[in-house]
Amino acid sequence: MKNYDFNKGGYYILGLYSENNKNALRDSIGEFYTDDIKVLNQFKKVWTFNKPSKKYSCGYHYDIFICKKGQILESYAINLECKVIVTDKGYFYFDTNKLREFYGKLKKPIRQNKIFETVTEGRLYREKMIADEKLIMTPNPNWLEFEGSFRFTYNCKKGTKDCLDEDNKIYNSIVSRVKKQFPHEKFKMKNVGGSWTEIEIEITCNKTLSDQFNFKDLERNEYFGKWEPFKVKLDSYWIK
Repeated sequence: MKNYDFNKGGYYILGLYSENNKNALRDSIGEFYTDDIKVLNQFKKVWTFNKPSKKYSCGYHYDIFICKKGQILESYAINLECKVIVTDKGYFYFDTNKLREFYGKLKKPIRQNKIFETVTEGRLYREKMIADEKLIMTPNPNWLEFEGSFRFTYNCKKGTKDCLDEDNKIYNSIVSRVKKQFPHEKFKMKNVGGSWTEIEIEITCNKTLSDQFNFKDLERNEYFGKWEPFKVKLDSYWIK
C-alpha cells in the first residue's frame, strides 16, 4: 500500500468473502469498502507485514483489493484463523486486530451480477460501465480477450521416464509449436495435470484457433477436448 498516494483521492480498499468458512470477525464486519482518505491512510499505516508465515492449506476468509477507476491495482488473501496474509511478496503473519480496529469505519458495497447472451454484448456493457464513478471494482474476465477454451492431452514419447519431471520443457515446446503454426492467433495455455505418461493442457483462445487445431500428437478426446464457449457473466461492486 505504501506505493499509493491515497491523498489524491479516487482509491478504494475492497474486502470480499473468499470462501464460505465461518469466522466471527469476518461475519461481524462483512464485505466492505472504504474510499475515506483518512481510513485509507490508516490502513497504509497499520497494514505493514514483516514477520514471515509458513504456508497453510486452510483456504482464505477475505480477498482484499486496492482499486482505482474500477480496476484492481493490488490484491491480498487473508485467513483469520491461521492468521496469515498472502501478498505479492509472500506469506506473512497477520494480527487479526489489524482488521478488527476498522470495525465501524467501513461501508458495505453493492454487488451486481449480470449475464449476457454474447461476448460482444458483455464487452460493450463493461466498456460503458468502467467509466461510471460509482463503480468500485469489476474483474477482467477471460472473455474480454478470448471466446472460450478446450483441453488436449500430450502423450509423452517412449523413453520418457516421467512426464511430470519434464512438464515445463514439454509445455514450453507446445507453446512454441502453436505460436509457429498459428502466428496470428492469440491464446493462453495452462498445465492442468498429468501422469508419468501424459500431460493435460488447457488452452484459452478464440474459436478460430480451436477449429484449426489439428496436431496429431495433441489429442482432443470427446469430453475435455470439446470447445467450450465462456459463459459471459460479470460481477461488479458499487458504492451506494
